[in-house]
Amino acid sequence: MTNINKNRVKDFAQGKPGRIILIIAIVVVLNLIAVHLFTRVDITRDKRYSISGYSKNLVKNLDDKFTIKAFFTNNIPYPYNTLARDVRDKLEEYKAFSNRYFQFEFVSAGDKTKFVQDARSFGIPEVQVNAIEKDEMVVKRVVMGLVLLYEDRTEVIPVVQSTENLEYEISSKINKLIHKELPIIGFLQGHGELSFENELRNIQKQLQENYQLKPINLDEDEYALNDLSVLVVPGPKEVIADGEKYLIDQFIMQGNHVIFLIDNINADPNTSKAEFYNNDMNEWFKGYGFNVERNLVFDSRAANIQVRQQFGRGYQISFMKYPFLINVENFNKNNMIVKDLNAITLIFASSINTSFAEEDSIEVISLAKSSKRAGIQKGRLNIAIQPPIPQSQYNKQDIPLASLLLGKFRSYFRNQELPDTLDTSLYLEKGLDSRILVVGDADFIRDDYLNKTNALFFTNSIDWLAQESGLIEIRSKNIITRELKEISGGAKNTVKWIAVLLPSILVVLIGFVAWRIKKIRYARIGRYF
Repeated sequence: MTNINKNRVKDFAQGKPGRIILIIAIVVVLNLIAVHLFTRVDITRDKRYSISGYSKNLVKNLDDKFTIKAFFTNNIPYPYNTLARDVRDKLEEYKAFSNRYFQFEFVSAGDKTKFVQDARSFGIPEVQVNAIEKDEMVVKRVVMGLVLLYEDRTEVIPVVQSTENLEYEISSKINKLIHKELPIIGFLQGHGELSFENELRNIQKQLQENYQLKPINLDEDEYALNDLSVLVVPGPKEVIADGEKYLIDQFIMQGNHVIFLIDNINADPNTSKAEFYNNDMNEWFKGYGFNVERNLVFDSRAANIQVRQQFGRGYQISFMKYPFLINVENFNKNNMIVKDLNAITLIFASSINTSFAEEDSIEVISLAKSSKRAGIQKGRLNIAIQPPIPQSQYNKQDIPLASLLLGKFRSYFRNQELPDTLDTSLYLEKGLDSRILVVGDADFIRDDYLNKTNALFFTNSIDWLAQESGLIEIRSKNIITRELKEISGGAKNTVKWIAVLLPSILVVLIGFVAWRIKKIRYARIGRYF
């Protein structure tokens, strides 16, 4: 009797129902393991679903307890229904590379009133999302936020709507919490520069997570550069006085870094008027190896401008390519500041000349150039939309528009009389290793023109100069787009027919193979009976 039962069990296990149950059991076990055991294989080229080395180092080097509390309502409707799980995966990855001080927890949402109150106490609000229930659109109030706690300080991500930028948000806040003093970035004011208060608000939002930002007026405070990591000179419209030049010069000689964004052109497309600002400081810049040429670059790779044209008795609005709004796509793919950029837009830009750099001590790296079909205006400027610039004038290519200069610079004042209104007793004629970045335009960071890639270019530049290059790696992950390559018409047809026919052919082939296997099997069985 026992043997009969064993044989029945054996027959059941080897039969079709037994195999199906076995497969289901394996799938269930694997899923249970996957839920409780963190593992991930990221096959994307830029590892966009894995945390970066910068993030790993942040959590690996924690020196005190660091906690992240996740507040997520239960059963959040589509399209946010997988968000809590994605966030957990991301935090699991941080945990996997951290030391013993890093921990995270998902706060229980069982007691909804207490849960909402706790979230609100950290600054995490309830938000409304739309959901479909019983074929009706309803509005639900949910909580989807994170709070980061370190020592007696907290940082909050009030609403997590996607995981696209989550690593940057988490890592930048960890960086802010564990570093009590953030690097200071100064924006020079007082010479017609872009207003720190009114025209640079958006770029400030991009930077303030990782830096202290402040306006610098050297005419009022000659010691204002003392604590800076990077000085930005955002488009002076007037010549900077010698005393202030001296302070900036010595700031560079002491091994600090400067970004010169130089606007040469005062232009108005509506009136087609353009002229040069009276801000020629090229004699000063030559001392550091570069010029911002007194010219205006135009390019066939251009952004559109809105144009109002007369149509019958009225007007119509249309968009036309305007060659003075340059879509810069020609980047140095070996430099981490720009290697992942697709395009930035420069507005009435001038070219950069770095032929003055001393070869033995200054390294020049070109970051961005014009396209292969560009041109230059000098002297009298014509920025009219109509008539268009003749094609014959697009006779230049690879015009430098942004460059880096690295090395030990020589002081501009080595052949100049030192200002007698300042204490020059510590004057340095040759400096420590320093970095200068120069762009022939400043408006690209102005609130009016600041798009996503313009902001990325500038924030990457700040990160690189302030020695926070790890942030570039994270931020750039979210901007790379994989564009389709242009292929010939014949190749398109080939791909199309393969896509149409290949699935059918595979189905027929698999069916034929299965039929042959079954036929052979029946033939073998037939030989025994």
